[in-house]
Amino acid sequence: MLKRFFPSESSRYKHIQNLFKRINTDIIDRLEIFFPMWIMFAFQHYLIKSYDIVIFRGMDIDLNRYYLFSMITEDWIGVVNILLHSLLFLWLMNRFESFGPFRSVKIDCQTNFLLFLTIYSFIDVLIFGKMMIGLFLLFFVLYMLYRSDSTRSKIASIVLTSIALIFSVYQDEPVLSTSAVLYLPFLIVALVFKSKEYLHYAQKYLPLIIFIFLSTKELWFGFIGLGYFLFFYSYYYFTMNEKYNWLKFDSQ
Repeated sequence: MLKRFFPSESSRYKHIQNLFKRINTDIIDRLEIFFPMWIMFAFQHYLIKSYDIVIFRGMDIDLNRYYLFSMITEDWIGVVNILLHSLLFLWLMNRFESFGPFRSVKIDCQTNFLLFLTIYSFIDVLIFGKMMIGLFLLFFVLYMLYRSDSTRSKIASIVLTSIALIFSVYQDEPVLSTSAVLYLPFLIVALVFKSKEYLHYAQKYLPLIIFIFLSTKELWFGFIGLGYFLFFYSYYYFTMNEKYNWLKFDSQ
């Protein structure tokens, strides 16, 4: 679509290219790996609206775990939560660049930012209760797939995803249970065929699948995610004239 309206030889392409090139590349690299973190905050927002969580019982919340495509005034809390955390982490990454979880090089997310999010989601279990365990397990899977492409890592990922599936089904939680059951075939194919290409698919499709099913509950987050994809698709097209390798967080 962009190639049709903005061919690379046109003056319009050059003008927009100059605008994108003014953006600091470090900010782009850091912002790009925030997508799983946004998923975590949107999932927390969904849990508060859907389940009886002890720490939030003092709030006047009408619980409904069966709702679809929610767009209510309180959803601004989720938007602001994502915005404030993103600004905070951008500042921390700039201020403490040598600090492990906040290193700016994209490939460092394998052992740094994704591990940080995994630990973050585990700590959130203490706040949001056992409903967060499934997301913690899937984040741990994502971290392992970036950390190692060994057979042991893939088998462990299948086991943890299966546990997340069983646990989510037992808790009657549809977002992660549906995500896990659709994601398992990607892990099995990556294990059986032992191809890096299939491993890349497994890395990319886990956050995408969770995003899709979470957006059926939180429509506001769907708009944020679509904005994310549109921005990075445009950025890579206008700055490098190449296709965006979506949700591949360690690509160069």
